Amino acid sequence: MNFLLRSATALLYALFFTSAAVAKPQVATLIVMPQDLRQNPQIIGDLQRVGINHATVYLNWSDVEAQPGSFDFSAYNPYFDQLTQGGLSLVVVLDMGGRTYFDANGKMHPDRTTVPTWLYKQLPDGIMKNFSGQITPQPDFANPTVRELSAKFVRHAVAHMQQRYPGKVLGYSIGLQEEHEIKYGQTGYQWRDYADAAQAAFRAQNGAPLPVINYTSDIALGLPRTEPLLHAHKQFREARLKEATCFYANTIRSQGGRAMSYFGELFTAHDAIYATSVAEQLADCLDVAVIDYNFYDGWALSGDARVLPMLANYMASVGYKQIMVGAYAEQWERVKKSAELLPVINRTLSTALALPNVIGYEVGGLQRQLDPHLAGTIDLKKLQTLNVRPTPATSDTKATLTIGILASTTNYYVWHGDRSGGVNVHREALLAAYDLLSTQPGFKVHVIGEKNLRGDDPLLQTLDAIVVPHQAALPASVKQQLAAFWKQGGTLIQDMRLGEFDENGKPVFDWMHELFGIEALHWKPRGGIFMTGDGEILRLKSSRKLYTGYAAMTPRPGYRLLATDIVNKHQGIMVRGERTLAFGFTPQLVDDATQDLWKKIFVREIANAVPCTAINACRSR
Repeated sequence: MNFLLRSATALLYALFFTSAAVAKPQVATLIVMPQDLRQNPQIIGDLQRVGINHATVYLNWSDVEAQPGSFDFSAYNPYFDQLTQGGLSLVVVLDMGGRTYFDANGKMHPDRTTVPTWLYKQLPDGIMKNFSGQITPQPDFANPTVRELSAKFVRHAVAHMQQRYPGKVLGYSIGLQEEHEIKYGQTGYQWRDYADAAQAAFRAQNGAPLPVINYTSDIALGLPRTEPLLHAHKQFREARLKEATCFYANTIRSQGGRAMSYFGELFTAHDAIYATSVAEQLADCLDVAVIDYNFYDGWALSGDARVLPMLANYMASVGYKQIMVGAYAEQWERVKKSAELLPVINRTLSTALALPNVIGYEVGGLQRQLDPHLAGTIDLKKLQTLNVRPTPATSDTKATLTIGILASTTNYYVWHGDRSGGVNVHREALLAAYDLLSTQPGFKVHVIGEKNLRGDDPLLQTLDAIVVPHQAALPASVKQQLAAFWKQGGTLIQDMRLGEFDENGKPVFDWMHELFGIEALHWKPRGGIFMTGDGEILRLKSSRKLYTGYAAMTPRPGYRLLATDIVNKHQGIMVRGERTLAFGFTPQLVDDATQDLWKKIFVREIANAVPCTAINACRSR
C-alpha cells in the first residue's frame, strides 16, 4: 500500500488509540438490587472493599409510569440515594423491554413485566410476536406509538437522574428487550419479530413474505440449505434495530445523558437468531458499549478466557470509543459450578482491560439464594475471590506486522446453528487465530469487521495483511474489497474455504482462486503426509475440530507449494503467491501432538507472506 499514506495513517491511528487508552478510573460494576440493600445494610462498603465502584441499577417503566402520563420516581429515590451517598456511581438500565417483574423485596410477579400494563391494553398491535404467531412480552420498538410513549419515559427518567445525581451516572443503557442487549429476543428458539406490522414492512420492501429460518446449517454436512432471502432478512432486522437504538440514544443525549448499550457475544452459532451483528453499525450512536459473555455456547458450559479479549478488540476496531466487558456466571451458577469459573473470569477480564478503549468491566450471576421465594442476592464470598488486574500493556517497539483478522458477520448468519465436530468451527477458527497471532512478538492484531474493508476506513490503511479464518460464506462485495486491498499492496491470507458460498448460502465454488493461485482442489476425507521445500516432513491427522480432512490444492503457474503431498507432487496444503497465502486446512485448530508445530508454521508462513518494506522491516522474521 502507499508508503506515505500508510505511515501517516498508522501514526494518527496509534495516537488515537494511545490517547484513548490513557489511564482513567477503571469502571467496576455489578447489578445491585433493592433486596441486596435490605438483606445486607453494609453491602456498599463490602462491595467497595472488593474493588466495585459502580452499581448497575434498573429503572422500570412500569413503576415510573404506572398511570399514563404520570411519572413518579419516589420509589427509586431512596434506593439510588443510598448507593450514591455511599460512594458508588450508577449504570442505569432503562428497563422497557418486557422483563419479568420483581418487586423491591425480590419477589417475582410472573403476571407482570417492566412494561406498564396499560400499554399492553391500549396497543395490542404494538407488541412483538414470535414466528409461531404467539404474543411476546416485548413491545415493538418500530411501532410509532410505542416509540412515542417509551421516549417520554426515557426523557423523564434521564432528566430526573441528571438533576438528582449530577456526575454520578456513567450512562443510560437502552433496554429494548428482556435481556437488555441490543438484539431480538426469543422464546425457546422462536425468533422475533413476526407481528403483522413486521411482516407487512418486509413484504413491502422485498415483495415476499418474511422468511422463517428455523434450521441449522452444518458445514460438515456439505452444502448449507440455501435461503434466497437470508441476506435481505438480515438487513431488514438489523436496520430496524439500528434505527430504534439510535432514536433512543438521541433521546438520552437530548437530556444530557450518555447513551449506553449492552451487546451479547458475537460470532457464534446464534447470531442469526438475535441479529447481534448490528453491533458493527452502532458505534456512532453510543457513548459506551458493553460486550458480554456468559461462558456458555448455547449447548454447554464453555470456560473460554479468549472470548472477551477478542470481542473487545473487535469493538475497538469497528469504532467504539469506550468499551466495557461483561462476564456473567449465571449459567454456571445454575449447576453450582460458578466457583470453578472465577479463575477464568479473573484471567479474561484482566486481559481485556489492557486493550485499547476498554474502560472497565461488569460481573454478574454471582449470587446466593437466601430465600427460595425471592431473587438471589450478591455472593460476597465469591466476589472476594475476584482479582481483576489489567495485564500491563507493553509497547512493542519491534512490531513489524499489523494484521487484521476478518470476522465477517455474514459468515455467522449463514452458518447458524453450526456444530461441526461438536463445536462452531467458524468461531473456533477465529478465536484460535486471534489468540495465537495476538501473542506473537512483532505482531499487532486487530479483529476487523466488514465495515473496516471500506476503502476510506482509517484502520484498513494501517494493515500489512488480512487473515481470513474460515469465512466460508461471504458476499461478492466483501471479496471485491479484499481483492482491492491486495491490489493496493496488502497481503491476503486464508486458512480454508474463503467465500465458497454467497450471503444466502448458495455455493459459488470460488476461494478467490485467481487471486490465490488455486488451479484445482480435491477434498481429502482424512489426514496426509507432506514435505516442505526444506525437506521437513509434516503429518496432518484427522481430528474433531478439523471436521474434515483437507483440501489438496494444485497451484497455478507462478504460485508455489509450500507443503507438497508426498504421493502427488502436484498437490499440497499451502500455496503461496505474491502477497497471498492459502492453507487447505485450519492449522490453528490442529489438536493432536503436532499442534505446536502447525501453529509455528501458521505464524511463520503468515509473516513470510508479507514483503519487507521500509515500514515493515522484518526484524523479527
